[in-house]
Amino acid sequence: MALANRLAILPGGLANETGGLGSSIGLKLRQQGARLAILYAPFEAPRRDQLLETRYSGLPKQSDSEIRTYECDITSPESVQGAFSALEQEMVSPSPSKANQVGAFPSILINTAGYVSLSDMESTPPEETMKHLTTNIFGPMLCAQAFAGLYFSASSKLKETQSSATPPPGRIVNMASQAAHAALKRHGAYCASKAGLLGLTRSMASEWGSRGITSNTVSPTVAWTDLGQKAWGQDDVREAFLKTIPTGKFALPEEVADAVSFLCQDSSGMINGADIRVDGGFTIQ
Repeated sequence: MALANRLAILPGGLANETGGLGSSIGLKLRQQGARLAILYAPFEAPRRDQLLETRYSGLPKQSDSEIRTYECDITSPESVQGAFSALEQEMVSPSPSKANQVGAFPSILINTAGYVSLSDMESTPPEETMKHLTTNIFGPMLCAQAFAGLYFSASSKLKETQSSATPPPGRIVNMASQAAHAALKRHGAYCASKAGLLGLTRSMASEWGSRGITSNTVSPTVAWTDLGQKAWGQDDVREAFLKTIPTGKFALPEEVADAVSFLCQDSSGMINGADIRVDGGFTIQ
């Protein structure tokens, strides 16, 4: 399989503000052979096992060496470093005592964790603005820094032990939004945070492209997840929004996952600093 023996790290891989895109992406990457390190928020801890079983029910029973979960507050540098240190020890460089476990190369980071709330611009509380910025920009920055350090270290070790070996390519995909490209009513802080994520990703692409890591974003429209159906399921609300999308459809989680998966392939190495809009044409109008 294309991603065999590679590790994909997914902050938000159990649940996020899009209500299931993270797990759809995780399923797609696992089906292509990647091992998964799923980072979940502390508030998800009581439901971790339930979420894991529900979100990844489409896969056969997995061993600990194939899918592991790590509690992580992506807005805390200490928490991010702790989670990445743990997954490195358990999935990248397992202890020699674990004879049946072979380490996976840390090749992929998918930043799907995020936050959104709606409010009129003039009445958006400062703490809500900061929550958008810390979750949607600061968090991906911290996770990308930790991932880059892990990738560079693994690449160096591989070259030391196998001088002729070429490290697998590194891939960062940050989940943006159509809100990064358009002013959506009552989404001021969210629009700003996702637009900032585009700029951050381009900087990652510029600085790390020559060192083996490409960085890109995917910007979906409303995805028809459980959360999307809850928010847009009412007939008049749904029909009004669909009129703004030229294709007349919401995005399916699988369509978003396909775009992310494409950016993770070896063959996508010349796509760097780009944004794929899975929005049916919403943002061209």
